[in-house]
Parts: sequence; structure tokens; C-alpha cells
Amino acid sequence: MNKRIAGKLLNCYQQLAEAAGLRLNEEEGTMYGTYGGYQMLVHPFVSGSRAYFYMLTVEIAAQARDSSLTKQDCKIYKKEHRNVSSLAQNQNLITMTLKSTSNQEKLRAVFLEELQNLTSYLRLKGYENCCQLCGKTGEDTSPCTISGFYAQLCSDCFQNVSQSAILAQQESRAAGENVIGGIVGALLGTLIGVVCIIILSQLGYVAALSGVVMAVCTLKGYEMLGRKLSKKGIIISCILMIVMTYAGDRLDWAIVVARELAWDVFTSYQAIPWLLQEFIIEPSVYWGNLAMVYVFLLLGAVPTIISTLKNKKIQGTITRID
Repeated sequence: MNKRIAGKLLNCYQQLAEAAGLRLNEEEGTMYGTYGGYQMLVHPFVSGSRAYFYMLTVEIAAQARDSSLTKQDCKIYKKEHRNVSSLAQNQNLITMTLKSTSNQEKLRAVFLEELQNLTSYLRLKGYENCCQLCGKTGEDTSPCTISGFYAQLCSDCFQNVSQSAILAQQESRAAGENVIGGIVGALLGTLIGVVCIIILSQLGYVAALSGVVMAVCTLKGYEMLGRKLSKKGIIISCILMIVMTYAGDRLDWAIVVARELAWDVFTSYQAIPWLLQEFIIEPSVYWGNLAMVYVFLLLGAVPTIISTLKNKKIQGTITRID
């Protein structure tokens, strides 16, 4: 069982599933089955890499005989149902998210009420169960995850997607890593990070955004020109981030010096060590500012690297939840 959905939370999910007549996959933390004549999948609301376990999302793969839900339809529905955070249709997938509440009795009552409301609404609109991909109606679908995203597929689409995933994994393994191209791409990415550091600093900010930009652009640059991002590529990218962050911060100081002393930027950049030695630039301020930039780089790089590795691990994978 996933450690994130243990104990009290797992018990809550079990009660929700039993009350709605759904099945619970403890490993995935998802509920699935048929309610009100519609096959559905219920899982925690996920934003980025964070899951909000008491904010549930209901997904139903269905299509209408006449027309799909418009933005205005969804807006009106949300307004009429105060416990619904959002309702949307993306092709054959209808998604409803409930507002968060840690009160388990209230969550259960809201959950059952809104399932009833949604299925009645879809029935009134003439919606029928279908496969999320091909739109074929009249067949049972299976809940699954595709590269970490939830889906409900018919048996044919599941088989086709599985075969495509296997081929994609084989091609990815067969593709050689272009280290030289990756280094070039990472360098280009660090230049964007350097520009971000300088612009934000000149505006009077030392922001975490510069660290995020540096990390994302460096890693993406390596991946784009290196064809794949391996652990070797991450190590190379991290070294470049450290070096270029130092260079970017020093260049930022050089711009300040050039402006104050009417020197050119190149001369100012070379003079930074001498200016520190002579206490023209206060060393504690200089190194303190650099340390702060590195802290923000760390705050930006670590989550980005973790997310990248996690996405690489699940990319191209397909798993049946039932």
C-alpha cells in the first residue's frame, strides 16, 4: 500500500468506497466501479507533485448523443452545487472535483450527494459510457494509469496503448545519449538562468524564481540536445548550474560596479576579486548574496530533479488499476 494513504486516510477511503458501492485499490489510492449507471474513477486531486487527499476528483468517460458540456454549462453547474470545486469536459472525459474537507462524515455525505447529482445530470443530458480514447459506447472500460495519468479504456485501446508504450520504451533504451549535445543544451539553458538572475537582481530581488528557471532550463536543455536525460546528464547539469550561478552573480556585481565607477563590464568583472580584497565591496555582503542565490538554486533544482526522475520512471508505463 502507498505509504501516503495509510491509517486514518485509508479507512476513510474504504468507507467512501463501501458507501458508494465502489472498489478500492489501496496501492493507487483510487476508487472505481459503477455508480448510477456510469463507470467512474475517483482519486485524490493532484496539483503538480502534490496530492490533496481530502479533495476528491471524479472521472467519468462518457459522451452525449447531441452536444458536449460547454464552459457555461460547467459554470452554472458549479454555481448550483456549492460543494463542487470544478466541472469540465475534455473530449470524452468528464471531470468533477469536490472541495476539500477533512471532516470524514461531511466528506462521505458530500461525496454521495455529488455522485448522485452528477450521474443524474449526465443522464438528463443523454450521456453514455464510452472509452476515453476511441469513444466507443456500449462496452465496459477498465481504469488504468498511463504515464501517471488516469484513464478509462476499452480492452482494444488498452492493448494498443500497452503495445505503443512497450515500443516507446524500447526506442528510448535504444536511443544513444549525445553527451556533447547535452552539454551544449545545458549551457544554453544556464545562460537563460544567468539572465534571470541578473534581471531580478537589478530589479532589487533575489528570488527563488531564478533558481527554478536555472534548474528547469539547464535540465531541459540537456535533454533536448542530448536526446535523453540520464543520471550522468543530471550530474553534468548540476555542475554547470553551480559554475554558471557563480558566474551570473559575479556578472551582476560587475554591472553594478561598472555603473558606479564608470568602468566597462569586462574590466569590472575581472576586478571583483581585487575589489573584495580592498573591501571596496563588502565581502560579507558579496558572499552572503551568493550564498542566498545558491540556496534558491537548491530550492529550485532539487524538486525539479526529483520530479524529472519520477516522470522518467513512469513515462511510457501503463497499469490497470483493477
